[in-house]
Amino acid sequence: MSGSIKAFSINYNPVNESNTFTNGDILQGTVVLQISKEVKIDKLYIKCKGEANVHWTESNGTDSSDDSYSAHERYFKIKQILIWDNSKMEQNGDILVTKGETHKNLVMPGHHAFPFSFQLPHGNTPSSFKGSHGSITYALQARMSRSWKIPQNVTKEFTFVSNFHGNGALLMRPLSGSVDKKLKLFTSGSVSIRASTDKEGYMQGERIKVETHIENSSSRALKLKFKLEQNQVFIAKSRKKHAAKVIFKAVEDPIPFRSKKTFTSRLKIPSNLDLTITDCNIIKVEYMLKVYLDIPYARDPEIIFPVVIIPACQYSFPQPNQVDSYASQNRRESIGTGSSFQPAFVAFPHVPAATAFGPAPNLYPSVYTQPANPVEPPPSYTDIFPDSNSSASGFNPSLLPFSPPPYTTMDSSPAPHHHTPECPTPECPTPEYPGAAGYWQSPANPDFYPTK
Repeated sequence: MSGSIKAFSINYNPVNESNTFTNGDILQGTVVLQISKEVKIDKLYIKCKGEANVHWTESNGTDSSDDSYSAHERYFKIKQILIWDNSKMEQNGDILVTKGETHKNLVMPGHHAFPFSFQLPHGNTPSSFKGSHGSITYALQARMSRSWKIPQNVTKEFTFVSNFHGNGALLMRPLSGSVDKKLKLFTSGSVSIRASTDKEGYMQGERIKVETHIENSSSRALKLKFKLEQNQVFIAKSRKKHAAKVIFKAVEDPIPFRSKKTFTSRLKIPSNLDLTITDCNIIKVEYMLKVYLDIPYARDPEIIFPVVIIPACQYSFPQPNQVDSYASQNRRESIGTGSSFQPAFVAFPHVPAATAFGPAPNLYPSVYTQPANPVEPPPSYTDIFPDSNSSASGFNPSLLPFSPPPYTTMDSSPAPHHHTPECPTPECPTPEYPGAAGYWQSPANPDFYPTK
């Protein structure tokens, strides 16, 4: 920064330990200005936006020029005005402008922190991702304009994790497959693989459980191997660009020739692995687990299992009526080349008709004593809560969590001691330590700043 603007930055408050946001979260923070002398600002605003972009080039094979492919997809753009000169008009187009506190455009020297607050939209929005030919990004962007000055911009990205991951019951069902192969040339005989995984959807950092049975009727010892692959697909102008990446490989002990062996393998998924993305029109991220035998000088027999990576603490469990419905569906095609093995389905125990509805017995404590005669009518509301004017403790219907805090002067008196979280820096504030707020000339001589 130069001139009278010494610092221009954005700070936001994390809402969890992983510093991620999801649909419906409230994103709050401050736009920070450090000014050396009095300045007049025509407008200062901040935008919160989510978008996807792809781009790549290909040789057309006819001349020296390349064909370029690009695509863009916007999910939302929200704008909040912090300083505004009423004498100047502006067109916002399709940008949603939210209400917030606006301040006078004559800003005094010192350190200023202008609060903002956005509620991230609900709906099916893909998670953050950066790939080889495109990205899905979510960012805060502040812009300051002054007369006869080039507008100044500052951008800060944040990580968005979608809370939509399809049908949880489908992700929880086991998968299985099989493949047989006859060997020739340098290896004679045949091999057979039967494999199954405990489910299809896994959280970051979880382990994939694979049960594998090998019948090695060949003339040499063979090794069972695993490989998790990521496939990125970028789409623009009806063209697709693929990029593959191996996440990990694993190998089991050799299977001696003319023998059988069963393995139970637990394969660790990296805790920072990108999430599966299927809800973006121009970027797809998918995973597949390959279970195969390494056969020299021959095509390896393999079984391919789809794997869906979902974020930790966002796990969906199937309901009994959902899983039972899959048994009546048409038979699913077997997984893997040459496979005739039918995937297994989850079967829930039979529930008696008398207990088909309501919570499981003894799962929740009763709020009143059960009557000796079960045919008696249940107690009324006033029998349980005599005070009809009582309300839930701690509930304040007038409290709006997405309203930004007022623009105030920071108190120069020392704050009471609290447990300090790790790395409380201006770049990474916390709800307990949100960073600077308000305006002051010096800590020893605070001066209130007019906000209206």
